[in-house]
Amino acid sequence: MTKPLLVALLLAGAVLSVSAGEQLDLTTPETAPNVTNYRVDALVLDWAGARIDVRVSGTNGEKKSFTYTGTTATTLMIALNKANLTTKSLQRRILERLVTDGLYAGTVSGSPD
Repeated sequence: MTKPLLVALLLAGAVLSVSAGEQLDLTTPETAPNVTNYRVDALVLDWAGARIDVRVSGTNGEKKSFTYTGTTATTLMIALNKANLTTKSLQRRILERLVTDGLYAGTVSGSPD
């Protein structure tokens, strides 16, 4: 086998191996840089499925999701449906609930959009 052909076969093998299903699973996941706050990014109320999905975005664009299901979700949706949002915004209620549930520690600041 000639040297150029051998080099071409080795390079082809390297390119083919890139598309394989192998991956490096880190023992300790990398963490985002300094995150000082989160904002509500999305809220999905699934009445039929008794499910609430909340997505928040962090200071550097990090996305985190939280899910409430079953009677907890139904109870929260009923409360939100009856809530007077002129005294406290929907986003504030969501963020306060995440703090109440121990998912974050902090306080809510700012004005509703």
